[in-house]
Amino acid sequence: MKAFVLDASALLRFTDKEAGFERVRSLFQKAARSEIHLAMSAVNWGEVVHAIARRSGSDAATILDSLAALPMEIVPVDARAAADAGRFKAHYGVPYADSFAAALTVQRQSGGDLTLVTADNDFRRIPAGIMPIEFLPGK
Repeated sequence: MKAFVLDASALLRFTDKEAGFERVRSLFQKAARSEIHLAMSAVNWGEVVHAIARRSGSDAATILDSLAALPMEIVPVDARAAADAGRFKAHYGVPYADSFAAALTVQRQSGGDLTLVTADNDFRRIPAGIMPIEFLPGK
């Protein structure tokens, strides 16, 4: 089954209905029909929670409850994931939180068809062939 890892920027494009919103919505629709699997690192989920809480105030809880109900696995972070993210940051200069999305994609890549979906240009530092990356359009 085809699978995708969303980073925080992809989910925030969805919540904000910015460029790439339709693509992320389509992924959620396919996941709801069990056509694909969606995942996000708990660290990247934390980034989304922070962004929404910071700008939405009292509405944040309602928005976050709606997002938590989406068909997406939030993958816990353990020592291995933290070490893999640290290596990604060291090798490619990707910001540390973003490195969790990259590390999750690589960890789950073996034997599967997995793509990282992002709007973050920092991922362009990762050389071709390391992992499939789908870039959402710019704003």
